Amino acid sequence: MNRALAGALCVALAVSAAAPARAQDDGDTLAEGVYARVIVDRTDLRAGPGASFSRVRSARRGDVFRVHSRAPTGYWFRVELPDGTLAYIHGETVYNHEVSRRAAGGGRFAPDVFAPAALPSATGELAVQFGILGFFNGFMAVRPALNVAPEVELELNLAGSVGSGGRVLIGSGGPLINLWPDSPVVPFFTVGGGFAVSEPNADTFLIQSGMVGVLYGGGGLRFGFRYRVTIRIEARGYAFFDENQIRSLEEISLGATVFF
Repeated sequence: MNRALAGALCVALAVSAAAPARAQDDGDTLAEGVYARVIVDRTDLRAGPGASFSRVRSARRGDVFRVHSRAPTGYWFRVELPDGTLAYIHGETVYNHEVSRRAAGGGRFAPDVFAPAALPSATGELAVQFGILGFFNGFMAVRPALNVAPEVELELNLAGSVGSGGRVLIGSGGPLINLWPDSPVVPFFTVGGGFAVSEPNADTFLIQSGMVGVLYGGGGLRFGFRYRVTIRIEARGYAFFDENQIRSLEEISLGATVFF
């Protein structure tokens, strides 16, 4: 009997000794409904609990994030970003308090569905879109972009169209201007130019066969959702030209975009 009690006591001591170690590994889980409000002008949120980890995005004074837990090392909190992903913020830059989830949404419409796009912290963007060029021609475009600033990108437009009029391949580029990059809905405008290679059908007058110049202009909207899902819809007008003619066609397209 004494041997059984001694064995049970040893197991209990081992469990109690291991419990703090697990808590230290996982971090201290905080009560539901605790939020961190940024109290400095600007601070970075990072992929891990330390300044050596990559920056996920920046936060400004007054931004509010729901706190999941405290990091096991250092004075860092693991918080939920508006898009539903997680990051770490330094404890000296925030004030922790309890607040309703609706108030934490910052007055945004449907914060459980929509979220700001990752433009403020992105270095680039890649959009893939499908639509029509003209009335009957299928259209696809791949559009990589370099983010010079949240409001300005340099974009390449690599597109192709196949339809009853023939085939057109487009290679062009130009600046893209973002309005309200911190918003869940981001309007944008773009202009640019380049070249197009056309192969019209024999019985259809589309564009002169061969290589021609191209200019374009247009705009659209990005719709940001939680978990970094972003939908992009836009319309562009193209002017194809050579020394003999100018032909205009309109693009309407829809697709998805990712930021990196």
